[in-house]
Amino acid sequence: MSVRLAFTALSTSLALLGWTLWRAVCVDEVRPAVAVTDAGVDTAAGAPAREGYSADRVFASVAKDPFHPGRRRPTVRFRLPSDARMATAAVPGAPPVRVVGTAASAAGGGFAMCAWAGGPPRIVRIGERVGDWTLSKVTPGAAEFRAPTGTTVVVRVAKVGG
Repeated sequence: MSVRLAFTALSTSLALLGWTLWRAVCVDEVRPAVAVTDAGVDTAAGAPAREGYSADRVFASVAKDPFHPGRRRPTVRFRLPSDARMATAAVPGAPPVRVVGTAASAAGGGFAMCAWAGGPPRIVRIGERVGDWTLSKVTPGAAEFRAPTGTTVVVRVAKVGG
């Protein structure tokens, strides 16, 4: 019985070795990779989707000194076109607040870190008044403020975890 088992194991290993050698020697057909451009058109990865930079443009960029004392920071921060930014529409009568983060407990308590009117962020607890607005409720990623008139406004964190 052990001779039969050894022969079966040997024949199985030889078959596996032959299959592995065949797969190592055999060349599969490789298709070029396809990339989607910004316009949504499929192009081959090797084909240039846009015109490249000319040598004059590269030399002009190198000639500019990025550390020159006369250079100033741009007025608008650069953003990639692919970045999806959450556009917040200004609600009439909404508090001038930016919610930086929230911490909500299961018992209904919590606090929000808020920056009012462009000032430095500070912690506001539920029930605290800031100006005419009162923090009434905190949920993960959002804070609800109540005006003296009774209207409520929910202000969300601009980018959760960022």
